[in-house]
Amino acid sequence: MIYLAQDDEQEAVAEMTRELGLEVLFPVARETEAAAVVPSKTWKAIVGTELTAPVSEELGGGGMPSAVTYMTAVENLAYGDAGITLAAVWSGAPSLLISLHGTSQQQSGILEASKNLDNRGSVALYEGFGRGASELETTITDDGDGVRVTGRKVGVPFSGQAESIIVVGVDPSTRDLRAVIVPRTAYGVNVGVRDKSLALDAADIASIDFDVVVPRANLLNSDGLRKSVEWLRLAVASAQTGMAQRALEYAADYAKTRIAFGKPIASFQGISFPLAEAFARTEQARLEVLDAASLIDNDGDIERISAVVSSAVSYASENGAETTRHAVQVLGGHGFIREYPVELWYRTAAFLSTLDFDPTASSFSAVF
Repeated sequence: MIYLAQDDEQEAVAEMTRELGLEVLFPVARETEAAAVVPSKTWKAIVGTELTAPVSEELGGGGMPSAVTYMTAVENLAYGDAGITLAAVWSGAPSLLISLHGTSQQQSGILEASKNLDNRGSVALYEGFGRGASELETTITDDGDGVRVTGRKVGVPFSGQAESIIVVGVDPSTRDLRAVIVPRTAYGVNVGVRDKSLALDAADIASIDFDVVVPRANLLNSDGLRKSVEWLRLAVASAQTGMAQRALEYAADYAKTRIAFGKPIASFQGISFPLAEAFARTEQARLEVLDAASLIDNDGDIERISAVVSSAVSYASENGAETTRHAVQVLGGHGFIREYPVELWYRTAAFLSTLDFDPTASSFSAVF
């Protein structure tokens, strides 16, 4: 059994990021959605933590946090607003991958790029179904002096802003995971039309078709790459959990003050029992995320890590969607009015559930 209690550093990170989420992210959540861009002051505050775009100490950065510390930060930032949090996390994902897997040439400018407030990074990972990284269909194959990237990616963040995109795919002959840096404007990179979606518009998400050849020097080191990709997948589960916690608490506070038939609606079993169930589910989702993060930090068995991450992502997605839906129901008609934040949380949870979720697999299925 893995000991999941937070150490002093993680407690400090949790406190700092919870405060940042509530005081900086939450007040501009509606503004961010309306403008489809994170305000520069807010972006500066979140990037300034050096948690969403980590750079190793060897490269001059603040150091790579443990996976547990990272997931703790994501959850507590998402308690304020999951949309802004994931925009920053996804933009910073290339810093994490290049710090861990980049060549010396690729790493040379990563510190400056991570601190540039105008810079947006992008990793193309998802393919429209919730499977582990080993089942990706995008291929990265040797092609003379270069490598050819062929496939379609969905949910690609900052598809119209990032100078380059790290594409995650597989070698079709070995099924080994590979990642390569692809310039966004290269011939053979076709970015889909960006339409206003259910949520997360500030992340500039679109689908991209790839049939492009890039220099072999653009390949990242594949050693340990699969573990890092599982790390990125788990961040979405952390955001879902933080958002579910906020929705649960908001609905519970509302139920204590909303009077019906002469007493608070929280006193009725039809309200209180589902809230209690949501509390238990959210605690379980958090523990599953921390368990998976602990495995990433301590266990070299990638098959076990992948299975546990998939289970955590699936459960956190189901719980996020269910808990935010119930929060809307607790507020009744108010739940669908934009004056209240629960409808935003509900839409965001539903959107995130489509990114990395397999409807044919139950979150309650055994993973071993």
